[in-house]
Amino acid sequence: MSEEINIGVGKGISLPELPSSDMKFRTNGFRLGLEPEMIMHSKLVDGRNYLLMKWKDVEEPSYVKASVANKKCPSLVIDFYQKHLTWSNL
Repeated sequence: MSEEINIGVGKGISLPELPSSDMKFRTNGFRLGLEPEMIMHSKLVDGRNYLLMKWKDVEEPSYVKASVANKKCPSLVIDFYQKHLTWSNL
């Protein structure tokens, strides 16, 4: 299984850092009342999945725990995984 799913992220473009404990409130757009536009990237860190969210009317995307995104915008999460799901023959 792939640890990362990339979409909309070109070569040479650096991704924002994952939220650390001191910036967890600053990076969660849902806490700020922002509306998600799309999911750009998925990253697995220490067994937790984070999604890079692009917010409407905001230039800088931010990482959100996938469990939070699943509750707040399930259709966006489902669409993202459907477009990027790959099956391997074992």
